Amino acid sequence: MSLNGLPLALTTAGERVEVTAIAGSQDMRKRLGDLGVIVGKSLQVIQKETGGSMVVAVGETRFALGQGMAAKILVSPLKDRKEARGECKAEGPCGRRSGRRGWFR
Repeated sequence: MSLNGLPLALTTAGERVEVTAIAGSQDMRKRLGDLGVIVGKSLQVIQKETGGSMVVAVGETRFALGQGMAAKILVSPLKDRKEARGECKAEGPCGRRSGRRGWFR
């Protein structure tokens, strides 16, 4: 398993991220999987305490994680959904000009 990404423990409140890997025991990965935390799933950091514990949301489900478990969940920043789907309204998709002539006519 490739371990790439930033530990969830280093993210900030309000940040949306995607799970890239989970380090730890098989029991821990099973427990996180039961909560919906699996590779490829997006989650949002709802609240982060000074000691490292945090409240995260996966879909409509919210739960608390301790610092140790949060350090073993590796994540990457999630792009803005509109940008990821190419729905931005500036010059073509997300500010890029279209190669076709007459795109805005």
